[in-house]
Amino acid sequence: MDDKTYASSGASLASAADNAVQRGVSQAGSSLHDTIDKVAQPAHSTVDRAAAAAHNTVDKLASGASSVAGKVSDQAHRFTDAPLQAVDYSKAYIKDHPLQAVGAALLVGWMVGRLTASRY
Repeated sequence: MDDKTYASSGASLASAADNAVQRGVSQAGSSLHDTIDKVAQPAHSTVDRAAAAAHNTVDKLASGASSVAGKVSDQAHRFTDAPLQAVDYSKAYIKDHPLQAVGAALLVGWMVGRLTASRY
């Protein structure tokens, strides 16, 4: 064989070796990617479950806070409406029983006068 044949066969051997190395690297990379995906899959499902649980907890807290806010609002309305209801009741009572209302006012006035009068 002449030098050209050796060079040609050497180049084709080097090219074949390069191709084999490329295929090996590609297969190793693919295998590593598959392994990473297999290892990561349980972590993904665990993270998804944790995220779903966290969302459910936030939803429950928001619902509870909304319920409490509604109850506080109702109590605030009752608290602010109570004096108005007392005034309305008093007006109706005085209108229905004027003599008793005057008697009660005189009695309360006399008691306040006695309590605040100085004894000296």
